[in-house]
Amino acid sequence: MCSDAQRWPQTDRVWRQFDLFDLVMERTQVDPVRAARKESGKAIAQARNTCLACLCQKRCRTLLEHDEPGAVMAFCPNARFFAQCRRNRKRAG
Repeated sequence: MCSDAQRWPQTDRVWRQFDLFDLVMERTQVDPVRAARKESGKAIAQARNTCLACLCQKRCRTLLEHDEPGAVMAFCPNARFFAQCRRNRKRAG
């Protein structure tokens, strides 16, 4: 990609939203491999599209910046997907 290529506002918004999606996955301890394999990749593609269209992006980012991923899951339309893809917790011994 040429470094002097014009940046489009919509492109920037998409990349910011994808960064937010990745941050939610990290903060909610989603296993990225499990998420990518779910429904042969269709589930994560749908979850990204849902995130891209979400109207709560600012609220989500603010809560994550204040380390409150549980509060995000209370209104996140992808909460079920994230819960299904969480890393397995190790049992105490």
